[in-house]
Parts: sequence; structure tokens; C-alpha cells
Amino acid sequence: MATTETKKVPKIRGVYDPKGEEAEVLKMVYLRKTQMEQGTDRSDASKSWDRWMKQWDSWREKKNSDDWQSNHVVPLTFSVIEAALAEMVDNNSRPIILPRGSEDAPKATVTKHIFNYTWEVADGDNAVYDVNKDSLILGTAIGQEYYLKRPRTIRNIKMVNEDGKDKETYTEEETFDYDDCMLEPVRLQDFYVDETATDFTGPRAARDCIRRYIMDMDSFKNFFKGDVWNPLDNVKRVQPGGDTEYYEWYKPPQGIDMSNQVEVLWYWSILPKDYLVIVANDVVVRFGPNIYKHKQLPFAKAVDVKKPHRFYGKGECEILESVQDEKDVLRRMAIDRNHLDIDKMFIVSDRLTLNDDDLIARPHGAIPASDINSVKAVEYNDIPRSVEMSMNQLDEDGIIATGIDPRLSSMPQAGTATQAAFMKESMLKRIRMKLRLMERSFLTRVARLRVSNIIQFYSQPKLEKIVGEAGTQEYKNQMTKWQNQGLLVQMDGETYKKTYRNVRIKDKELDIDAAGNVVENPMKGYSFFEAKPEFFVPTAQGGFDIKFTAGATLPISEPLMQTKAAEMYDRLIQLAAAGVGYDPVKLGDMLLDVNNFDPQDYHLEEQPGAEQGGERLQMVLAMAMDENKMMLKGQPVPPTAFAPPAHTQIHIEFMKSKSVPSDKALLQVFTDHVTGELLAQGQRSGGAPAQGMPGAEGAPPTMGNSPQTAVQSGEEQRRAISPGKAPGAPSLQDMLPGLITGSRTMPTQA
Repeated sequence: MATTETKKVPKIRGVYDPKGEEAEVLKMVYLRKTQMEQGTDRSDASKSWDRWMKQWDSWREKKNSDDWQSNHVVPLTFSVIEAALAEMVDNNSRPIILPRGSEDAPKATVTKHIFNYTWEVADGDNAVYDVNKDSLILGTAIGQEYYLKRPRTIRNIKMVNEDGKDKETYTEEETFDYDDCMLEPVRLQDFYVDETATDFTGPRAARDCIRRYIMDMDSFKNFFKGDVWNPLDNVKRVQPGGDTEYYEWYKPPQGIDMSNQVEVLWYWSILPKDYLVIVANDVVVRFGPNIYKHKQLPFAKAVDVKKPHRFYGKGECEILESVQDEKDVLRRMAIDRNHLDIDKMFIVSDRLTLNDDDLIARPHGAIPASDINSVKAVEYNDIPRSVEMSMNQLDEDGIIATGIDPRLSSMPQAGTATQAAFMKESMLKRIRMKLRLMERSFLTRVARLRVSNIIQFYSQPKLEKIVGEAGTQEYKNQMTKWQNQGLLVQMDGETYKKTYRNVRIKDKELDIDAAGNVVENPMKGYSFFEAKPEFFVPTAQGGFDIKFTAGATLPISEPLMQTKAAEMYDRLIQLAAAGVGYDPVKLGDMLLDVNNFDPQDYHLEEQPGAEQGGERLQMVLAMAMDENKMMLKGQPVPPTAFAPPAHTQIHIEFMKSKSVPSDKALLQVFTDHVTGELLAQGQRSGGAPAQGMPGAEGAPPTMGNSPQTAVQSGEEQRRAISPGKAPGAPSLQDMLPGLITGSRTMPTQA
């Protein structure tokens, strides 16, 4: 007779019994988790993750007192990974945010500064370090880029007076420990991805993925509260722990104390439907569309060695696994050999009544025997040279396989800083390749997600309640100002002011020009900028483009950079001292800065007589104009003693103007005066010919030591005077506002 088997209803359905779409998404999440977990790629990779972590950790089995054999582990894998990280951590890559239209160029500048600010707040460099380490150890690393708002209830102490006595009480207030963008490394064992995917982008991009959290009950209830994360009011139905018969889809993990813990699954999907579903111990907490406007899976992948057509990559532990095992065996055997040689074994007669304690080596110890030949120590030959060669060859195999010599970071560097950098770069080509892959695959995707989150969340204002005496004129004026700026909001009968985040910027200052565009100005220290949406939200479709600067060299260490800067300073300061193209003050600032000194502390302080020096310069320049008037009348004027180059430049500019007639005698008067001043200036500067003085290239010939020039045409004599600014001469337009050299006009008559 046929029987009908009835399906046993799980106990949880007596507490939580979803219907419709809620029941469908609950089943879908647990089904997709099983399919992702059992995918071929993840199944093959996950079998070795624990073994590779132990290999990097130089894990050793515990020994008891009777186990004399060595369990030494050669830290080869650890050294290779740490050497690679030591170079990678200096590569502080930052993206270049490019506009897609010229109108968004100023907004891209603001977005760049907001990005750097959020990166600093979230300690992004530390997150990238963890991602790099995971990728080197396990071959693959996952990072999640999201916006984190972590609430917490705090209690503020308050004193109240009851019956004439002060009594301590408290008030509760909700605050946020963190409220900004976040890049978080994800534990690879807690991440499940579409089993058919090879990446998060491209033709075989992941359709969906799941991140698993293990949370204690208090943290779970604290986070999942309010209308945002508990819209279904199902958090109260979530129970920690329980046996397998209590649940329908959820299977409590083995080996974990789940008595007060909850397994939370965040399911993200872009196909076949835009979904975010959160499930905790067989209970749907939230389901609906992706909360982010970019509508992408908020994850990025980094791999050490990429495997084509596979999602999971190959790490240094996998590459070095056989080398590590063989070297451990040889080193342990050699150590055991040394132990036996120090604490020898003995060959004894079976007629002797000796125990193990009698044969332990000790000072002044004696082994009783009727015949000295009845007790003999077992002697061992020395370890063959071939064993040492084999261990050295294993080291070479590891370097060949990884391209990384772990001794490199501690080796002394010979030669100049540039030579050392070239040597280091040639030995670290593999690391450079890993960095470029990291930038193109991981950091570029993170930057795109971060910029999208900045645009979405930083454009949301915070509302501040306005308090004050409404009847005062100051209150009315301020309200009118905010009203005109569109910053006032009415809500529940109250008036609020919209405020936006202040972004901290180092060594730069953002200002608004007359056209309303943001301009960037250099400054020392920190400045702050209110990030209003009109300053960074792009107008072009699709937002901004993200790229990283192309570079082939790794950054060198600080001591090498200091040596390199000193070498550059020694070469360029000679040109700067001669006035050729470089500023000696800026070169000095660069050298001080690279040596971690503040250049401002070493600048010359303004002397009390500086103002008087400026007055003297003005007097000397006015004297030159008076001399021009005298020479224009044909009156010979001797060269002015100790005339500065700016004084002589006045004469030269005047000769180039149309105010001087083409008269040979008159030109000779000017030429004699200018040539004498140029000669004197050249002698004061160390004997070098002054610009345009006789004897210099292109200057008129001289007759002996006389400052008089040979007889030439007026035009030739005028060309003999260099039209350029004399060395060290300040701008004439700065010192004489009335002089306009472009139009070649100058007052010529009193």
C-alpha cells in the first residue's frame, strides 16, 4: 500500500514564515551560495588556502619532550613575501581624475582633493597593504569599496537636583564612530563569487557575489536597526546558534561557536536583476535594489600571478611550495645530524647493565665498563659539501621562480644613488609588473567606485537647526543671505541650514574665481574647503575618467633619494649661481625638504634696513633718468661709480627708444657712459665680462684698457649694447611704474 511522506516543517517557520518574493530571495541566496562554493575554480583554490597561510606563517608542529628531531622551518616564503611588500608599500599610487568635458576640469580638481581626503580618513594605504599581502600569500585578494556609517549609542552624564541633593543620571545619544567612504580587505574564505566569472569586469564579469559576516548578537542588533537596514522589522526574529533541524536553508558552520553569533550573508547582483539581499540565519533582513548609484558589485580583485580564464590567481606560496618543502627537509636532516654529533649514540656490550642516563654526556662523567672496547661512541662523517650546494641551489631556484631575492632589502648599495636605483630596479622587475597589474585591475576599479560614492554621498547635505533671536537685525540679515544662497530648508515646521563637508587639503588652497570656477593655489600647511555639490558633481554624462600615471621605476628609499637630491643640487647650483635658468633658493628648499627640514627655518630674515635699501635703489634709478636728460643734451657724463645693473638698464632701454636721435656724437656720449658702467660691474663680479661690455662676445672692440669704444656707426654702437636685462636686474615695471618698455616711451625732458 502506498504511503504519502509529509515534509517536516522546520521550527524556524513557526517564528518566521516569509511569503512571495521574500521567500523566493531567501531560497535564492542560499542556493547561489552553494553553487558558488562548489564551483570548480573556488573548490580547487580553497583546498590550499590554509596550507599556504601556514607556509607564510612558518608554522611548526608542536613537539613533546621525547621528540628530539628538528621541526625547523626555513623562513624562505616569509622572506620573499615581506621583501616584496617592503618595495610595494612605498608605491603610494594615487589615481588621476580626468574630466570628460572642459567644463568639468575644475570639478575634477576638487574631486581629486576629496578622494585624497577620504583615502587618508579611511587609511587606504593600510587597506592596500593588506590586499597586497593577501594576494602574495593566497594568490587572490578581494577588497570592498563602500560607504560605511557605523552607529553607536553613547551615554552622557548629567547631574540633576532631587530633594536638594545632586544626583547623577545620564542621557542617551546616537553617534557615528565612522561616516565616510571605506576600502576594506575581505577575507577570501568569506567571499563567494559567480562560479562562471573570471573578473569583475570584461566579457565574463561576475553576475553576483556574496560576502559572509560572522557577527555577535549585540553588534548585529546595533547595526541592523532603523528604517534603512531593518525595513521589514525582521531583526527581532533572528536567533543565534541552534541545531540544523531548527533551520530550513541555513546550515550552522562546524567548528565555530555560534551560541551567540549570527551568520549574515550580503548578496549583491547585477544580473538577472539589480539586487541587494541581506539574510541572517535563515531570515531576510532586507531585499531590494542596489543602494549605490553606480549599480556595480562593490568589490575589486587583486591577483599576484594571473591565471588566464580563471578568477583565482597563483601566489608566492604556491610558487615556492616545493622549494620550501625540500629545503625544510634538508635543513632538518642537517640539524638532526648536528644534534647526534653533539649528543652521540653509543655501541655497548649486551653484558653491560647501563641505562640511557649513564650514556648522557656531562662534565667529568664516566661510563663503567669491564672492557674499554665494550662502549664506543658512534662517529659520523662531516656533512658532505653536496648538501650545502643543494641548499644553495634551492635558494637560487626560489629566486628564479619568484624573481625576488629576499636578501635585497638588507644588502648594502654601492655607487651613487642613481646607480643603486638602477640596480634595484633591474632586480625587481617582477615586483614592478605586480604593481602595474595592481594599478590597472584593482586600484582603477576601486577609484571608480570611490569617485561614484563621493558624488553620491558627499553631495547630500547635513541639516543644522537654526537657533537665535529671530527678531534681531543680524538674525534677519543672516537668514536673508542663506535664503539667497539656497541653503535654507523647511522641515516639520522648523528651519534648517544645509551644510556640506569640509575637506582638509595639504599644501594647497582652493578658491573661487570671478567666473565661479574653482582654482588651486599653492600654500604651506593645511587649508579647508566646503565641498558643495556644484564644485565637484560633473555635468558630463558618465562622470570622470580614472587613470594612473605610467611609470617604469619603483620609488627609491629616502636615504637614496637624499643622495640623489644632493647630487642634483651639486650640478645645478653652479648654473644657478651663474644666473642660468635655475633659482638657487628653490634648489636649497628642495635639498632641505628631502632631508626633512623646513626650508622656512633657513631663509634669511628681513633686515631692518631693507626698506632703506629699497629707497636707495629708487634714488639710483632716478639718478639714471637725470643722467639720460643730461646726455640727451650732448653733455658727457662719466660712468656712475658702483652703479647697479638696474641703473645701467635704464640707460640701455633709453638708447633703444626713439627718444635718442641717430647722431654719432650723441650716441658716443651714451656708449661711453654705459660701457664704463658695464666694465665696472664685470670687474666687481669676479672679472667676468659684463653683458654687452667691450671684450665680450658680440661687443664692440676696445682700444687698450680705455672704456672708449672704436669709432663705429651709431646703429652698430646701439646694437653693441645687449638689449637683454642685466644680470640680477629687477623688473623695471616693478620699480618704475611710469616706465612702459613695450611702447618704448620714457619722459625725456624735465
